[in-house]
Amino acid sequence: MDIVLIEDESLSAEQLLFYISRYDPSIVVKAVLKSNKEINEWFAVNQAPSLAFCDINLLDGNIFSSLHNNMITCPIIFTTAFDNFYQEAFDSNGIAYLLKPISFKSFELAMDKFKRLTPASVPIDWLTISSVIKKLSIPYKERIPVKVNVNTILLEVKTIMYVSTHLGICKATDNKGKAYEFRQKFSELVECLNPDIFFQINRGEIVNINFIELIEPYFNDRLSIKITNHPGRLITSVASTPGFRKWIDR
Repeated sequence: MDIVLIEDESLSAEQLLFYISRYDPSIVVKAVLKSNKEINEWFAVNQAPSLAFCDINLLDGNIFSSLHNNMITCPIIFTTAFDNFYQEAFDSNGIAYLLKPISFKSFELAMDKFKRLTPASVPIDWLTISSVIKKLSIPYKERIPVKVNVNTILLEVKTIMYVSTHLGICKATDNKGKAYEFRQKFSELVECLNPDIFFQINRGEIVNINFIELIEPYFNDRLSIKITNHPGRLITSVASTPGFRKWIDR
């Protein structure tokens, strides 16, 4: 196995070199890079390593400028003192995110994870692996700030029975039958909700599986959904019905 370290702090680089040697003395460290400039120069003329350890803030700026240019195509273990880059990290071939100061135990767990993901002699589809890890790492929305008169309340997502949208306004109805309006792009809201619990049944409505009371056939192979303690019915679209059937049958 060969590794590249991307780290602009000498002490942090020395610690990682020590951990690598302690974990597996046969690992070859091909380079220690300190800036985006060095990254671009090295990766332009060298074959991608098996693995890269990447700090996020480098001498000449954020590492994501290099990652967005697809300079580093191997799996990455991120090492940083900041905890606000999880999303960007797992969008960029990240398989682990280690917060400084890094213990040998956390380093060891990250390396063990890398080994589990890379069985010998099997070609690795890192794009697929990165996509799966990203999905598992998404912090789904747990509450929605909603303005009521001049005040703001926090609406717990788990209490929402369904959400609808009209003219750019989202309306969430909770398990007490009370409706709350708030402004958010509907497509962005869909991405923020846990897909194991919420499903977009048509262009303007999302349902919570925990409040589905009854499902009945409807015209044109669509489905009519009865929500707990709600008098109306929600109707799936023709396009969403097959996916909805699979979703409720998981």
